[in-house]
Amino acid sequence: MQFTAARADVPAPTVDTLLMGYGLFSAQGSAGLCGVYLVRHGSRRILFDCGHVGRRKALLRSLARRKLGIRDIDTLVLSHAHWDHIQNADLFPHADILMHPQEHGRLAATSTADPVTPPWTSAVLERSAVRRVTDGCAIAPGVRVIGLPGHTAGSIGLCVDTEQGVALLTGDAVSSAKALREGLCTVVTAGRDAAARSVRRVRARASLVYPGHDRPFTVTDGEPDRYLLPRADLVATPPDPLTAEPERAHPCTRKEPVR
Repeated sequence: MQFTAARADVPAPTVDTLLMGYGLFSAQGSAGLCGVYLVRHGSRRILFDCGHVGRRKALLRSLARRKLGIRDIDTLVLSHAHWDHIQNADLFPHADILMHPQEHGRLAATSTADPVTPPWTSAVLERSAVRRVTDGCAIAPGVRVIGLPGHTAGSIGLCVDTEQGVALLTGDAVSSAKALREGLCTVVTAGRDAAARSVRRVRARASLVYPGHDRPFTVTDGEPDRYLLPRADLVATPPDPLTAEPERAHPCTRKEPVR
């Protein structure tokens, strides 16, 4: 992949949290609220993961608050093909969409027995030009792909050389601060040894981690140190059409990762 070499007058790339990730589960299943991040370098606007359709309005609002629209995103990097990370990809048919070849290739072979990559997943990318990328692929000055298999065989992240140090956008290879501390991602589908190696790779390289389902945090001596953003509890306002009671906001319970 070709790009213009870095210029001295262009600041280092930055990482911005568009949608915070949450590890939210219930007896009815997972809410699937993954982190969505924006990498900027010069005129480049690189989106890392895009969330599911239940967060589509929130994603558009977050872009609008930054005076950005869908067409301002030139590249979408998909960490892996699970539904909660990929569904909004159809918003960006104009963009370069980057996936690992193993992850892209498996879309044609999924079955209804797969609860996180159902057969219709490939339809999300029908109008898109998908480029296959692997470990070490540079997509902008100071921004390169890192292979992080284990959660899935084709899981990838992004290494971003920010002014604060190397930021690693990890997807679910490191879903939370707890996962980094324990040395293994929360869900392993492609081998525990591979998953553990990926976490060790993150520990060795990252000063900052932007995880799949947690707030971004700093890393000191390979261990999670402090969160970059304040805790933001989810608030639900469910409709109550069968009673005369006014609607009330109810805090959603979620497990706060170990700090």
